[in-house]
Amino acid sequence: MMTVKQINLSEEYGIPGNAKLDIYLHEITSEIQGKKYTLNRKAMVVVPGGGYSMVSVREGEPIAIDFFNRGYNSFVLYYDVAPNRYPMQITQLACAVDYVKKHAQEFNIDDSEVCAVGFSAGGHLTGCLANMWNCLPKDYLEGKDIDAKIKAVILSYPVIYNDSHVGSFKNLLGITDVENDPLANALSLDRTVNADNPPCFIWTTATDKCVNPMATIKYTEAYLKAGLPIECHMWPCGAHGAATCDGRTNECYDEVYPAREWLDLADRFISNLK
Repeated sequence: MMTVKQINLSEEYGIPGNAKLDIYLHEITSEIQGKKYTLNRKAMVVVPGGGYSMVSVREGEPIAIDFFNRGYNSFVLYYDVAPNRYPMQITQLACAVDYVKKHAQEFNIDDSEVCAVGFSAGGHLTGCLANMWNCLPKDYLEGKDIDAKIKAVILSYPVIYNDSHVGSFKNLLGITDVENDPLANALSLDRTVNADNPPCFIWTTATDKCVNPMATIKYTEAYLKAGLPIECHMWPCGAHGAATCDGRTNECYDEVYPAREWLDLADRFISNLK
């Protein structure tokens, strides 16, 4: 059984924008009350893409359902996009993680088992959290007690550096000169991986014509240099925005279907973490 509800995250935390968090919980019925498998579930916060110009529905609920079916309680963040600028989005994601952790007992979640999965620009946003969870921008969080530490991140065909998808950086920062902008360079995530980053599962396709697949390679390289746990996959074919890699989210899914195993592999990666 599933319980579905939505909260206005911006109102909940008194932060700018109109961020929403959809919540998908395993319902505890009288039949299973007290059973071990109903307690201390893992949580997955889903961060859809959309180039920071929209939030992709295809990369929201279908992903949440897939992780729900693997035993997670799932959450989908609908964050604000252009003309809203950084750091609104990272603030909203940090609050989403904090909300899940602060309600862990109510949601039957182990608060040390909160993970996040991001897609494309949502992968960049999730990567920002991975790199910055302990040094978040203070613009909207001054005086707030936010716990945004996560167990692991999954980055799906992510935007990583400023010219891996120029449009995302333009929308996020409201700039035109992406190559030379200091903040755009600072938010090129391969440059700021540090010892406090969580374990990462990252994947893409070699034929992605929208976000340069080298973004995945560069972020992987940064993790390797830092000696951090990472699992990287590049499937040989498939267009950008593959999401579930099947007919639920792709009109012509035959070419990308081999990458469908990313969901099982990512779940196994998280389950094997100590």
